[in-house]
Amino acid sequence: PGNLPVEWMDYAERACDPSLHEPNLSLDLEIADLINSKKANTPREAAVEVVRLINHRNTHVAMLALHARNSIAHTHPPQLLDILVKNCGYPFHLQISTKEFLNELVRRFPERPPTFPPPPMKKILELVHEWKNTICVTSKHKEDLVHIRDMHRLLSYKGYRFPDFDRRAVQVLNPTENLQTPDELEEEDREAQAAASLLSLSQKTLKLQELIRRGTPKDLAAAQELMKIMAGAEPEKKPNYEAQVSKELDRVQQRVLLLNEMLNNAAPKERFVEGDAYDQIAKKCRHVQPKLQKWIADSAESNPDAMDRLLLINDLINNVIKRYDAFKAGDRSATAEIDPALSSGGAGSKARAQAQQVSLIDFDDDDAFAAPT
Repeated sequence: PGNLPVEWMDYAERACDPSLHEPNLSLDLEIADLINSKKANTPREAAVEVVRLINHRNTHVAMLALHARNSIAHTHPPQLLDILVKNCGYPFHLQISTKEFLNELVRRFPERPPTFPPPPMKKILELVHEWKNTICVTSKHKEDLVHIRDMHRLLSYKGYRFPDFDRRAVQVLNPTENLQTPDELEEEDREAQAAASLLSLSQKTLKLQELIRRGTPKDLAAAQELMKIMAGAEPEKKPNYEAQVSKELDRVQQRVLLLNEMLNNAAPKERFVEGDAYDQIAKKCRHVQPKLQKWIADSAESNPDAMDRLLLINDLINNVIKRYDAFKAGDRSATAEIDPALSSGGAGSKARAQAQQVSLIDFDDDDAFAAPT
């Protein structure tokens, strides 16, 4: 702890002050904002200090650092570690997935599970189980989080049983729709690469020194490639963000066409109720519209070539949702006007064909619920 900035120690100590009768949610969110704004090595500093407090001798301090219980209201408000995981994204996820953090997290776990685990131990088991069934399943960087799965498997092998986690966490850690522009995708990848680079910089430096020391042509070529990676200069490996966006728009289009196809095949006396398949897909269609409409406004100047398709998809959503609302109100004669560019030929034909084959499960993004273990 002595190597950590005084600022961090002060924030963490205040958030986990043993005199607190309940969590200081505003301070915890302030810490999350600080991590997101400063970036660089801040996620690591926060993870180190939080796990130190989790291992505090005072159980109340440990629970404030984990996920405190309000003994009066008998509720479980999210607490420091939980809030940082849910609000600080991949840079913090990368830190909690390191061997060092995970080993420190379970440092007080005995070789054999106790019959009645103390509250901090029970909460740690719940969080590891939650992470394993959320970010380790759906994160686009899930290959970097393998040590969480390894720790989950090791604890299971030793006989530890995992409490069920709050299913609402899935809605936070597994967003149902995340439509992003090419620039947003590139910025997200740049931040992820920066976080990963900070974590492994020392290992890469040692490897680079060894390659240069050996000095063979093969080693020097490998050293040159490694220097490119360390500098973040790999243009040949840069993802095609335009293609990624096009694929996401295909998924949105498929979803709307699927809803329209389902309405075409609805039984004459079929009832429409909240939570049914129609309602779920309609909600997902509505969910993307604010982002889509903002994107349209921005594209008017920055990317006019993308305007046509964005407008077509927005109109498609409006028309099909209007038809769905009419069906719910009892008007089975309602139809949706679908632009020929979307219903036949090119990307529209492809999207329509996929819409007819797609399973509703694909749209739920609830893989973590399928078979939690």
